Amino acid sequence: MRLNKFLAKAGLASRRKCDELIKKGFININGVIIDDLSTQVKENDYVLYKNKLVQLKFNPVVYLLNKPKGVISTVNDPQNRKTIMDFFLTEERLFPIGRLDRDTTGVILVTNDGDLAHKLMHPKYNIERKYIVDTKLNINKNKLKSISNGVLLENGQKVKANINFLEKKFNRFVYEAILFEGKNREVKNIFKFLDSKVESLHRSSFAGIVLGKLKSGHSKKISLNIIRKIINT
Repeated sequence: MRLNKFLAKAGLASRRKCDELIKKGFININGVIIDDLSTQVKENDYVLYKNKLVQLKFNPVVYLLNKPKGVISTVNDPQNRKTIMDFFLTEERLFPIGRLDRDTTGVILVTNDGDLAHKLMHPKYNIERKYIVDTKLNINKNKLKSISNGVLLENGQKVKANINFLEKKFNRFVYEAILFEGKNREVKNIFKFLDSKVESLHRSSFAGIVLGKLKSGHSKKISLNIIRKIINT
C-alpha cells in the first residue's frame, strides 16, 4: 500500500497532508526516515510518526458541523483565530473534509479518516455541493446558463455550475449554486465573473447531507453507511 494511503487510512491526516509530512521527514519505516512519496508499506513494516507507532486499526468517524461565520476551516491557526476544531471537545485526531471560507457558513464534514476524506474531495466521485448565494444583482438568465456550460475565469480557473434564481429578499437576490468540485473560492469567483459580488454564502448541502435542524456551531455524528453509499465503497 502506498505510504500516504496507509497514513490516511490510519487516521493521521488527509492524503495531501500526509504527503507534506513525508516530505518533511516525519515518517520513519523500520528505523529509516522516509521522504519518498512513492514508498510502499509492506505487511510487516513498522511505521512511526514523530516516534509514535502508526497502525491501521482505528474507529473511523464522520461529524456534520454547522459552521458559523468567522470560523477558520483548519485544525489550527497561527493567528489564534477560532477554528472548527474548537467545536469538538475530544482527543480524537480530527480534520475537515475540504474547507469553507472564513465568512462562509453551513455544512462541513469533519473526520479522522484520511482515505475517506480523499475520496469525498476527489473530482471523479462527482460529490455534489449546494450553496445559497445572496447578491445585490439580478443576473441575466443567459449569463447563468453560460456557467452551466462551463467557462474560463480571468484567473485561469475552469468552472462549471448550475445556478438557479430562488427569490428576491428585500434588496437582495438569492440564488442556489450547485457544483461538483471544491476549487478554492470557486463560488465567489463565478459570481465575480457574472459582475456580481457575493454578499453572503451558505453551504446548504454536501454529498446530499443537509443540516436539518442542526443549529449554528453544533455538530452530530453521521452514519458511515451513508457515507459509503455516497462513494460506493
